[in-house]
Amino acid sequence: MISGHDCFAVWAPETSFWSQWAKPVLFASVPMLSTDPVSPAALETVVGLPQPWDQSAVLVDLPGELAVRFGLALAVYGFRPVPLFNGTAGPNPVVPVDGIQHALGGGVEVLRRTTIAPDARPVFLVDADRGRPIGAEEPGRYDNRWVVLPQDFPSATLLLSHGIKDVTLVRQRSLIPDQDLTHVLLRWKQGGVRLRAIGLETGEVNEDLSLAVPSGFRSLWYGAIALMGLRRNNAGGFGSLVPEETRRSGFYG
Repeated sequence: MISGHDCFAVWAPETSFWSQWAKPVLFASVPMLSTDPVSPAALETVVGLPQPWDQSAVLVDLPGELAVRFGLALAVYGFRPVPLFNGTAGPNPVVPVDGIQHALGGGVEVLRRTTIAPDARPVFLVDADRGRPIGAEEPGRYDNRWVVLPQDFPSATLLLSHGIKDVTLVRQRSLIPDQDLTHVLLRWKQGGVRLRAIGLETGEVNEDLSLAVPSGFRSLWYGAIALMGLRRNNAGGFGSLVPEETRRSGFYG
């Protein structure tokens, strides 16, 4: 077992420039995490992955535990994984996080025995199931859906200043990301960063990903609109119980 604090320190070491974007929310949701070993994903059959020395960062947008395992595989490959999971743990959650937490704890030994260069390219990890709507309105459920915002990532200018000229997006099937991530990627592209995309199950590789301009792009109100309907957690991140209806007062919770 390992404490959430110590686990986060392994995943986001102070020696890595990219650790300032790592999210501590899921690590802090439980006092201890299991360190039962988790195997990194297999990369042998993945077509189109950049080499660690290429001028490329990676953004992994895969479901839950798979995103972590893919990040661990890329760590062994020479990249620095940066966990951006921003939904908290709670009873009967809308977005399952047990698998993510298990993989984060189980990946500690992989990271401890892996030498990652100080200037290693970052691989940003997000959960593709972060916005799943199933059960989100059910009273008594723990609504921990979340979104990514442009400020959750370094800007295009900052990426370019660190020699990163393109970002490779890794998804499971469709290469087109959800709208929240599109806001991030399109800002990068307009800032001069090339976008590539890989589909794990399809084997598809797009060397120059084009994205439609999403609703509210670069709007001053976009952040507020994106957060509508989501439940913020007092300790940070997203997650709280959906109130249950009562006969006398309407709702409680």
